[in-house]
Amino acid sequence: LADDAAALRHLGYSAEEIAHAMKAQLPAGGESAARAHFQTWLAEKADSDGGRAKMAASWDLPVSETADKDGHDALQWANLSQPDGWCNISHYLAVGCISAREMFSRASEHKNFTGVAHRLMWREFHRLNAIHWHRRIAWLQGPGRVERPWTTDPVIVAAWKQGKTGVPYIDACMRELHETGWLAYKGRKTAGFFLVFDLGVDWRVGAFHYEDELLDYDFAMNYGNWVTVAKVDKPRNWGESEVNPEEKHDEMRWKLSAEKTNDPTGAYIRKWVPELRSVEDRFIHTPWGMKEEDMATCGCTIGKDYPASIVGALDLNISNPSSDAHPFAAEREEAKGEAIA
Repeated sequence: LADDAAALRHLGYSAEEIAHAMKAQLPAGGESAARAHFQTWLAEKADSDGGRAKMAASWDLPVSETADKDGHDALQWANLSQPDGWCNISHYLAVGCISAREMFSRASEHKNFTGVAHRLMWREFHRLNAIHWHRRIAWLQGPGRVERPWTTDPVIVAAWKQGKTGVPYIDACMRELHETGWLAYKGRKTAGFFLVFDLGVDWRVGAFHYEDELLDYDFAMNYGNWVTVAKVDKPRNWGESEVNPEEKHDEMRWKLSAEKTNDPTGAYIRKWVPELRSVEDRFIHTPWGMKEEDMATCGCTIGKDYPASIVGALDLNISNPSSDAHPFAAEREEAKGEAIA
C-alpha cells in the first residue's frame, strides 16, 4: 500500500484513471495535517472581517444581518460562495483527523468563533436529522414523501457529471469537484438544484455522484443537503410552491445572475473550463450569446469546442445587480399584473 499507483491497479482502476489520480493535488492527510490546517485558518482568518462587503450580490445565499455593533460579522456568509468555503476543513472532519470539539475549543477566543460554532451546529443538525429519518432520508420521495416525475437519462446525467452541460458556472463546479474532490457550499447547492429542477434528474443520482467524488463525503450531510435542494425534505403544504413548469429556469437564472454579478470577468469559470478562457467577459457567463464573429475572435465555437447549453439560452440580465432582493422579483410582479389584466 506504500505504492499508491500499485494499490489503485490492485483495486481495478484503469491506467488512465490511475494517471489522472496520481496528478491530483490532494491535501496532506492525518491528524497533524488537520491541526496545522486549522491553525493556519485561526492565524489568518479567525479574526478577519471578510463578510458581505466583498459581495456585490448575496441574494442566492441564506444571508442575514448578523454584524455586531462594531460592524464585524462573525458569520461571514460571503465565505459560503468562495472557492475555499469557510474553514475548508470538512474533509478532515469527515474522516476523524480533527474533532468538532477541538475546533470549537480552539476557536472560542477568536472574533469569528460564532461562525465556527454555527457551521459545526449545522453539521450536528444533519446528524440528528439522519438519526430521526433513518433510511427515509435516502428515499426518492424523501422524508416529505413528495411525488414528482424524474428522469435518469444517461446522456443528461453524463453531461452534468462531466461538466459538459454548456452552462459555464455549472460546468466549472462539476469539473472542480472531479479534479479536487472539493466544492464550496454555493457550488454544491447550485449544481444540485440545476440537476433536479432544470434537468429533472432523480436527485439521488446527484447524491450518489457527490458520494463518489467528495473528499469530505458524510452520509448525513450529503443526503440532508440533497433532500433539501430537491425539496423532498418535508411535505410541501405550508405555502411553499413547487417550481412552476412555466418558470422552469427562473430560479437558475437567479442563481447564475448572482454569480455573474460577483464574478463579472468569470475568473472561476476560466480556471476550470479552459475552452472558455479566451471568451470576452461579456460572454463568459452566457456563451450562447456569441455570434459567429465573436466565436471566431475568441477561437471557441459553441457546439464544437464547447457544448451548446443543454437548457437553451438563459437570460441573466438583471436591473439592479447591487440589490439583495430577488433580481427577477419586479419582472415576476409585472407578469402577474399582465395576467390579471
